[in-house]
Amino acid sequence: MGQIEQAFDEFLAAEPKPWLVGRTGDHIASVVNESRTAELPADAPLLPRLESSSSPDVLAFGPFPEATWFLPAYILLAKDPRFTFAVVQNAGDVDDDGGGPFNRATFTLTLKEVLSDSVLSSVASGQLHPVPDLQPVVKLAVPITDAEGRLTVRTVTGRTAQVSGTSFTVTFELSGALAKAAYVHLTRSGELGLEFEPTYSGYQTALVTEPDTGFPVHGPIFRGFQFEVFGDGGNTGEAPFEPSLIGRIARYVFFPCTARFHRSLKIGLNFHTDDHRSRFTITAEGMTRPIIDVNDLNSFAGQRSEYRELTSLGDIVTKYPSIQRVFLGQVSGTVIAVPDSYGILVTEQGALAALDSIVDESPTTLSGCRFHFTFTVGPMADPIDLARLRADVTGIPEAVGRTLRVALPSGLDVRTPSGLQGFPGGQAAFADGDGNTIQVSVDISDDRPTPAATLVNLFLQQLRSPGPPPLFGALAVRLDDILPQPVRSQLLLNLRQTAHSGDLVTTVQPGSPPSAQAVNRGPLDLKLLRCADVREGHVPAPIMPLGGMVLKAAQGTTLQGVGAGTVVEVSRTLEVAVPLPKAEMLKFLAFHTHTVQEVQHPLTLNAAGLNFAAEGVSTIDVEITLIANPGDPVPALTLSPSHTIDFVHVSLPVDSAVTGLDSTIVLTVNSTSGARTVSVAHDFVDEPILVVTSSMIH
Repeated sequence: MGQIEQAFDEFLAAEPKPWLVGRTGDHIASVVNESRTAELPADAPLLPRLESSSSPDVLAFGPFPEATWFLPAYILLAKDPRFTFAVVQNAGDVDDDGGGPFNRATFTLTLKEVLSDSVLSSVASGQLHPVPDLQPVVKLAVPITDAEGRLTVRTVTGRTAQVSGTSFTVTFELSGALAKAAYVHLTRSGELGLEFEPTYSGYQTALVTEPDTGFPVHGPIFRGFQFEVFGDGGNTGEAPFEPSLIGRIARYVFFPCTARFHRSLKIGLNFHTDDHRSRFTITAEGMTRPIIDVNDLNSFAGQRSEYRELTSLGDIVTKYPSIQRVFLGQVSGTVIAVPDSYGILVTEQGALAALDSIVDESPTTLSGCRFHFTFTVGPMADPIDLARLRADVTGIPEAVGRTLRVALPSGLDVRTPSGLQGFPGGQAAFADGDGNTIQVSVDISDDRPTPAATLVNLFLQQLRSPGPPPLFGALAVRLDDILPQPVRSQLLLNLRQTAHSGDLVTTVQPGSPPSAQAVNRGPLDLKLLRCADVREGHVPAPIMPLGGMVLKAAQGTTLQGVGAGTVVEVSRTLEVAVPLPKAEMLKFLAFHTHTVQEVQHPLTLNAAGLNFAAEGVSTIDVEITLIANPGDPVPALTLSPSHTIDFVHVSLPVDSAVTGLDSTIVLTVNSTSGARTVSVAHDFVDEPILVVTSSMIH
């Protein structure tokens, strides 16, 4: 090492310069150009000089003006695929106050090198080159308040890794109070910052003076040399002039050095977005999940639901009558609307309801089969209520800085049993369907005193009941698999209160006044209740009543008073006749016979309320003819004072036992005055027992 190199190193050690890390090579003596300024020799390696220029981010090389070196700026990615903030809690590790867990966090983000505005504005033409040997050095600046209430900024140096030519990741290891403070800044206060001190290679220009006897000496001397340096922080922005005493007392030299520059960047709330929120995670007790809020870092983390009931919307039931509760997923931003009720789903295929007859495997059987109902039920959430909710959630405090998505429950919560309380004669079961639907099945078997064929007809009567639905129950619906409190919705199995999806399509029609075309895509008639425009996510007034307008299957109609928005929503239900004949049920209910073609059906007569003696009647002979199957023999039976109730079994097609059993009953009344006959019409499906009264036999 030369004497001048040793002297320069001692000079930097005694008077460190913030833009210099240190010397990397031997000095190069300057040459003088025509302007009497000091320049590097033409054969010197290409490195930027550290003199200041017109821009703080631009460095000139000297004899090559067309080649300009620049210092980069740094930006965050709007959507960072490599972002993570992963907290780990180890069992037994507690914070220094002894009251909470000791958190260790790994924070990774991506940075991109870019041209700053000062570079772009100062370089009109020519070639731009990033400074050579650029090595990023990045520190995370974490403002934190100590136990005495003093605000300090603590820094953590990150570990960098190249991603591409201009992008790299940096990872910070944080622990204890720093981990929690960083999380709070990233998700709430936005005060976290990055400090950059990248290094690169360049020439440090120095004026080297060798003091001689008779000349004044100013400043310290290092091995007989004095140094004045130029560059970032130097005292001149121009190329140095060669002094007049060339080669005797002072000269310019260039030292190859490692230099550094400084940048600052606020992280703000860049990662408090829907794209990044799920990548704030916590791992404890072998479980990893998203961080819900800072309480996860204040206490030992366990299984915890992200959902909490949303109260900032006010009275949910008053605003959205078909919705009973609303929950917010704090991580996912999903707003789940829990409908008041679930009902049979109607789609473009019709009502998703079916009845199957199957061989009864029970050793003791009355009718020879069992019946299996299957229903796909869906949320009976009014589409206008949902549109209003989607508009309203954009204005709640929880929506600031994020996009909330309204959804319906995803299915069953299997931790809480669901049930069908309205029909004790069947066995109900529940399972998840597709999307937000639920599969409900009801089995009716010959395991009770009443035959299955009789019970199934009672079930069908309740299914088409025009009054309050007698087939009702409760469903436990799923928000996620962790929420501790059960969330329940009412189940209604009735053709007059149904859920709808895809069975009706509306199209906004051009022209004035605005209108919309509604088309019934399904095989069932629909009853249209009301409609509303949805314009830019909002439901403007008024909501137009449609008065129960009937839209026939596969037909369309024009809706007036709407069409000014982008979408028209229509509330609807099925059009079901009152009363609904049993034969018409097959339009709404798919009926399948499997291995069972016929069932044993009881035909019962009850004369227990008839006073045989007072009426002067000794016996009543009964002959039954089935109108739909007149050739099927029906055994005769006789009622008497000692045998007032009797029945016969007949073998019938399954569909007859379900859809109707119209019969003609001829009663031969035997008395002391002779015999007389009475003919009675009766449906043994509608009323399984014919009650014989005094008025009937006269």
